[in-house]
Amino acid sequence: MLVPKIEELVANPYRHGDRTKAERFFEDGFERVFARARQTASPEYPITVFYAFKQAELEKEGVASTGWSTFLEGMIRNGWTITATWPVRSERGGRMISVGTNALASSIVLALRPREDTAPATDRTGFLSALHTELEEALPRIREGAIAPADLRQTILGPGMAVFSRFSRVLEDDGSTMSVKTALALINQTFDALQNEHDADLDAGTRFCLDWFRSYGWSIRPFGDAESLAVPLGLSVDGISRSGVLTSGGGKVALIKPQDLDPHWDPARDDRLSLWEVTCQLARAYATEGREKAAQLMAGVKGKVDLDEVNRLAIRLYELMESQDAATAGLFNGLGGAWAEVSATSTTIRPPAVAEMLFGEEL
Repeated sequence: MLVPKIEELVANPYRHGDRTKAERFFEDGFERVFARARQTASPEYPITVFYAFKQAELEKEGVASTGWSTFLEGMIRNGWTITATWPVRSERGGRMISVGTNALASSIVLALRPREDTAPATDRTGFLSALHTELEEALPRIREGAIAPADLRQTILGPGMAVFSRFSRVLEDDGSTMSVKTALALINQTFDALQNEHDADLDAGTRFCLDWFRSYGWSIRPFGDAESLAVPLGLSVDGISRSGVLTSGGGKVALIKPQDLDPHWDPARDDRLSLWEVTCQLARAYATEGREKAAQLMAGVKGKVDLDEVNRLAIRLYELMESQDAATAGLFNGLGGAWAEVSATSTTIRPPAVAEMLFGEEL
C-alpha cells in the first residue's frame, strides 16, 4: 500500500491548484489539529512541538517570519500557552540534498500547555510591563544554559511568548487584538532595551569601546572623535590606547579587532583591565588557541572582573557585530557557546602565584 497523500498536511500547490489554496489548506488543517489536541490535553503535562526554519525564511525575515508568526498564531488562537522555546541544531550543513535547494536551517522546540479558560485579557501597556519584568528575570537563567549568542533571540522568545499567550487577548489602543507578529517585534525591542539599560553599569573603558563601535565600527577616525567620547567618561585617549584595545598615532584612532590583539597578553600584569579587553581576549584565545588557553586566561582574571558580566558582554558583542562583521561576531558566538566548558576547565587551573609558592619555581 502507498502512504495516502491527499490528507497530508503540507502546503503543496500541485495538490490544491495554486499557492493560496495550498496555504489555506495547511493553515486550516493545522488549526484543526491543535484545536483537537487542546480538547484532550492534560493541564499537568506540557506537549512539545518542533518548528523547522528554512534557510530562505531565516535570511529574509528572521525569527519574525510570516510562517513562524502564522504557526504561533494558530496555536495561541486554539487555546495554547507557549511556555518555552529552545533552539536545536538539528540540521547538518553540507548535506547533498541541501545543494541548490531551500534546505532547513535550524529548528526550535516549543513547550506548550493548555491556557486556562478563565485567562484574563490585557492591553498593550499591561503586556509591555509584564514583558519587561519577566524578560529581565529570565535572561540570567537563559545565559546559565550555555546558549550560543546566535541562538539567544530564538530562546528569549520563550518567556516573551509565555507572557503574550497567557492572556486571552492583548488589546491595541484602537481596541483590536494584537497580532503575534507585533508581539514578536515588541519582544525583540524589549530585549534590546534591556541590553542597553545594562550598558550604563559597565566600566568606563568598556562603555567607550561600545560607544565607539556603535558609531564607527573598526574604521580609522580623527583623534578628536575619540576624545569627544572619552572625556565625558573621565578617560583619556592615551590611557585607553595604553590598555591595548585602541591604536592611536598621527592624529588617527581605531579600535583593535579581537583577532589582532596581543597574543601574549598577561592579565596579571595588566593594570587597566576592562570587560571589553577581557571578553575580546578570551574570544581570540578560544578561537585561535583552544579551550585550554582560554581557560588559563579566565583563571587569570578571576577576582579582577565579574565573569558573568564577561559572558553577558560576549552576547552583546555578537549582537552588535553580527550585521557588520560576521567573522568577528563568530568569535563571540564561539566563546558564548563554549562558556560552560571553558569555565569548568578554568577551575582546574592553579593560579601561577600559588604554584610558585608551592613549588618554589617560576612558571
